[in-house]
Amino acid sequence: MSIVIILLIIIAALFAMTYLTKRRFGVLGLALCAGYLISEMWTAEVTPFVRDIGFEVFSPPLSSIVAAGLVLAPAVLLLFSGPTYGKKLQRLIGAGFFALLATAFLLGPLGNALTLDETSYRIYGFLADNKTFIITAGIIYAIYDVLTLRTPKH
Repeated sequence: MSIVIILLIIIAALFAMTYLTKRRFGVLGLALCAGYLISEMWTAEVTPFVRDIGFEVFSPPLSSIVAAGLVLAPAVLLLFSGPTYGKKLQRLIGAGFFALLATAFLLGPLGNALTLDETSYRIYGFLADNKTFIITAGIIYAIYDVLTLRTPKH
């Protein structure tokens, strides 16, 4: 399967989850950052543990699946709780940024797991070349979103 199709499926699923749960991007974006750091530090240690409990895969390397899971785990947990948006436009923007930031963080595990044809390589290369800018913009917007968070008064 082409990486383009896989990226589109991942982006659509992440967007839909975030949009439907109405969660604010700031908290989820910072959770993605935490997940990325956890993934960078713990993938090598967690992969043998996952293999030992009986989880075996052959097509994508297990380490890529573990790395992707560790990146997404904190944000997925926060999809069930936390601050929400009230307006549709905010939900659309927040879900879009979440899907884009998550995809940028998942480029490493995805690149290690998939074989790329020429078209896929160009798209993956474009995203990989701009990964720093995507992540920086996402983190800045996440911090802005957290700073503008207001708790409802009862």
